[in-house]
Amino acid sequence: ANLAIFAEAIESGRFADIEAYVKSFQDAVMAIKYSAIPVVVAPFGLALGGSCEIVLHADCIMASAETTMGLVEVSVGLIPAGGGTKEAVLRAMEVASLYDTESVPLLNKSLATIIMAKASSSADELFAMGYLRRGDSVIMAADSLIAEAKQRALALAGSYRPQHPQQSLAAPGRTARQDLLERLRQRSDAGSLSEYDLIIAGELASVMTGGDVAAGTKISEQHLLDLEREALLRLCGNSKTLERMLHMLKTGKKLKN
Repeated sequence: ANLAIFAEAIESGRFADIEAYVKSFQDAVMAIKYSAIPVVVAPFGLALGGSCEIVLHADCIMASAETTMGLVEVSVGLIPAGGGTKEAVLRAMEVASLYDTESVPLLNKSLATIIMAKASSSADELFAMGYLRRGDSVIMAADSLIAEAKQRALALAGSYRPQHPQQSLAAPGRTARQDLLERLRQRSDAGSLSEYDLIIAGELASVMTGGDVAAGTKISEQHLLDLEREALLRLCGNSKTLERMLHMLKTGKKLKN
């Protein structure tokens, strides 16, 4: 996103414009994820914030070895609201189901990664961060990145069957939100979080657990996207978010307010 335009919209109180912008971005990444044809992305260099969210919605990622990628929106007082938080939830639920375990510890790891604005220093780290999965690849030779991504797309095309948005997810619920926040406070690196970081963490945890609902309540993928937008708009209404944005625009550094 153009941070200067975003900050100006907040200063002008044009929150309806912000919501429309975010909704259009969410619709775009969902169109990527549920396209009638396979979508392969080939990130290289910097893939931060919104560009990371685009990557996460593709069928396959072919990442250059030196890719720096991450959901770093907390640095400007926001949460990932272009489907990034939603994807963190879905991936945690997928792994929990695969190994027949609880999703909260996995959600806790994702929450900490996002709230610390962690980005990879190389593509290999993206597997541990949950951004690359089985079937994704790290390409060592930068010159062959696009060619290999094209070959992967062609390989997927032969038997490709489009997916459909998920409609019946079991929400961790409101009690899990408190569990996530308590786990975050107990982390060894929690001392580096500011008071406002913890407020943002509360919004993030609320989205990740499905909002103010009981555990096991059935929610949809779209519901998580709606929660993302609502949380982002609440943060846009907080003066500390604007302070972070203006400081980032002026200095290129994060403000710890």
